[in-house]
Amino acid sequence: MAASEYKNDDPDSAMIIPVILAGGTGTRLWPLSTRDCPKQFLPLLNPELSLLQQTLLRAQDLLLRLGQPAVEPVIVCHEAQRFLAAEQCRALNIRTQIVLEDEGRNTAQALALAAQHLAHHSQQRPEQHEQTLMLAMPADQTLSDNAVLAQAMASLQAKVAQGSAGIFGIEPEYAATGFGYLRADASGQVTEFREKPDADTAAQWLADNAQQQAGWLWNSGIFFWQVQAFLQRLSEYQPLLFAATQSAMAQAQQDLDFIRPATAPLQQCPHLPLDIALLEPLSRIGQAVVAAPLVNSGWNDIGNWQALGELGEADAQGNRVPKNAATRGRFVHSQNNYLHSSSGRDIALLGVQDLLVVDTEDALLIAHKRQAQQVGALAPAVNHDIAEPRRVYRPWGSYEVLHPGDGYKIKRLRVKAGGRLSLQRHRFRAEHWVVVRGEATVIRQRDGVQSREVLHANESTFIALGDIHSLENNGDILLEMIEVQSGDYLGEDDIERLQDAYGRQ
Repeated sequence: MAASEYKNDDPDSAMIIPVILAGGTGTRLWPLSTRDCPKQFLPLLNPELSLLQQTLLRAQDLLLRLGQPAVEPVIVCHEAQRFLAAEQCRALNIRTQIVLEDEGRNTAQALALAAQHLAHHSQQRPEQHEQTLMLAMPADQTLSDNAVLAQAMASLQAKVAQGSAGIFGIEPEYAATGFGYLRADASGQVTEFREKPDADTAAQWLADNAQQQAGWLWNSGIFFWQVQAFLQRLSEYQPLLFAATQSAMAQAQQDLDFIRPATAPLQQCPHLPLDIALLEPLSRIGQAVVAAPLVNSGWNDIGNWQALGELGEADAQGNRVPKNAATRGRFVHSQNNYLHSSSGRDIALLGVQDLLVVDTEDALLIAHKRQAQQVGALAPAVNHDIAEPRRVYRPWGSYEVLHPGDGYKIKRLRVKAGGRLSLQRHRFRAEHWVVVRGEATVIRQRDGVQSREVLHANESTFIALGDIHSLENNGDILLEMIEVQSGDYLGEDDIERLQDAYGRQ
C-alpha cells in the first residue's frame, strides 16, 4: 500500500499526535509480567521488540499512511517504569514526551494528563495547529494490518475534528467475555457501551448481529479525539478530574527526559476508565461518539494468557508454544495446551488438556484456560508477601540474583552501553566484582580524591565495606559482571546514594 493513500488534502487539516497509554501493571500475565517489568515492556510477540516498541512503530506508520510528518508521541507511564520506557524509545531512535504517573488511576486520568500537556504545549508553540487531534493507543495490543486502522481514522477524522469522540470497534469473532462492547448504528453513532458480559449475554449479542438487529462491536480501547473538545467534555462531566489534571500539569516539572506532574492535585482523582468517565454519558447525545469498525485487522488485546495463547500456530493436537520463548517442552497425549517458558527447564505435559503452563525463573503457573482471567489475583503486585523477582530492572540495565545464600548473595549485573551505577556505599556488605564480558570502569572515592580503574573480561576487583564506589560502562557493548556480596545484611536498601545520574534518592 502506498504511503499517504488516506491523506486528508485539506491544508488546514489538524495535526495528529499519538498518545500511548503504557501505565498498566500487567498482573494478568503473571509470572512473566512483573511489577518491575509489566507486559507492555516485554517482547511477547516479537523477539526483538516489546509491545510498547511495536506500538510506537505502528503509530509512526499510521502517520505516514495519512500523509503527516513524524511527530513526537506522548507516552503516559508509571514513574517506576520511566527508565524502561525511555530506553526502549532510545533503542528505536524515536524521540518521545514521557508523562509520568505517581499512581495509576485508570485511563481517564492518563488521557487527561496527556491532553492537558498537549493543550499547554500548543499554547507555548503557537505554530502548532490549534485543533490538535490525539490518537490514544494502549501499549499492550497487537494489530497485524495497520492499513485498516489508517482507513478507519480517515473515515472519522472530519467528525473528530468537529468535536466528536472517535472510537474503533472490532467485529466480534466469538462470544468473548473478556472484552467490553459498544453498539453503533448504521451511521456509526455509538448508542451504548457495555462492560464485559457473561457468556449468555455475549452469545445473544452475536446472535443479534447475525440477524442484523444490532451493531455490537468489541471495544478496542483506541480513541481518536480533538484535544480541546476532550478537555471541554472532561470539564463538563468530570470537573474534579479536569481541575486536578489541569493543576498537576500547570505545576509539572521537567525531570531529565520526563515530564513529572505535581502529585498533590492528583490525590483525590477518581479511579475511572475513560468509557465510564466520558464515553457512556456522551453516547446518549447524538453524534457525540462515533465508531468505525476494524475488519480483518488482526487486532488482539493481550489481556491475559488465554488471549496470548490463541496467537501463533498450533500442532496437530492444538498445543501452542510461542516461537520467541526459550521453551523446551514436549506434549504426549495432550491437547489444546499453551506452554511458555523462559527458565530453560525441560517441561513435559502428559495426558492433560486445556492448560496454561508458564514457567519463569521466579515462579511456575499452571492453570486451566477457563481461569485465565483470574491470574492477576496471584501476582505479587496484589500479594505483597511474595518474594521479589530474580531479575530487577534499573535505569543502567538490570541485575539477576543467581543464588541467595546465608551471609552471601551472587548476582549477574548487566550494564548497558553508557550506563552508570550511582556513586554509593554500603554499611553492611562488601562486594567482589568479576567482569565476564565488556569493559568496566570502576570509580572509587577516598578523602575527596576520585580514582578510576578499567577492567576487562576475567579481571576482578574488591569493594570493601564502606568504600565509596561506582561503576560505568563506557564501551560500545553490554557489560556483564558477576557480583558476590558478603555481609550480615544483603538487602537492596543497604545503598547510600551520594550522586546519581538518574536523579534517584
